[in-house]
Amino acid sequence: MFSLKPILIKYIYALGLSSEQVIALRMVFAAPFYILVLLFFGIKNIAKRSTYIMHILPASLLGILGYFIATYLDLLGLQYISAQLERVVLFSFPTLVVLMSYFFFRTKLPRNIWWLLAMSYSGILLIFAHDIQTLGTEVALGTILVFCSAIAFAIYVLLSKPIISRIGSQIFTSIAMLAASLAIAAYFVLTQDINDLRVANHAYMSVACLAFFCTVIPSLLVAEAINQIGPEQTSIVGTCGPVITSIVAVMWLGEAFTVYHASGVALIMCALVLMVKKSDR
Repeated sequence: MFSLKPILIKYIYALGLSSEQVIALRMVFAAPFYILVLLFFGIKNIAKRSTYIMHILPASLLGILGYFIATYLDLLGLQYISAQLERVVLFSFPTLVVLMSYFFFRTKLPRNIWWLLAMSYSGILLIFAHDIQTLGTEVALGTILVFCSAIAFAIYVLLSKPIISRIGSQIFTSIAMLAASLAIAAYFVLTQDINDLRVANHAYMSVACLAFFCTVIPSLLVAEAINQIGPEQTSIVGTCGPVITSIVAVMWLGEAFTVYHASGVALIMCALVLMVKKSDR
């Protein structure tokens, strides 16, 4: 579901919406679902209310980082690069999570990690080289923005595990996403005209699909996955993402799929699969 996000966003951009409109409208549609989840699990586990209150601030800060800052950087980057390049750059975050785990928490690195990183980023560079020739020099700006988004999301994934283990994935995700929604609302009111939220009905439907199928459901699933198998394994399991994005981007958006794309995706997938196998050993 996360892999379909750049496809829908590129489609919505084609309808004439800006990054600011997309991020604001997406959270308008998504926020009510998180309120319902928060109320349901909050009432169900009322004995843990003091624990929930204690973790509101860190969960909120992580939510703003992972679902406002990271998402906004990703949306800005998608204005300049293809959906396929966006996905392979963004999916560098599993390697970032592994490296951050090592540097900050001293977890053991997979063997031959530097060769695996070289393989992964060579794949990104292959697709980058193709896109910068066909789409122009703005591809560099878009790639940098999406890579910064990957760093922000890697930090979110890494630091969320301890909080999720204490308050549960559903409560954590709801608090995080509602905090991100408030931050997005404040940013939009301060920088945009509120009338910009008036768009065509077709655009509303497209953003609603983006909110429900590419935000609400996958965010809850990822949080529970982090709770069950940890941030490193969760990050690496999602490596099928670039392949799904490439297939749909070619079929729906008509993007090119050249030998550069095939080789780049193959290198990234191989590196990440080898990394998870070495981690398992």
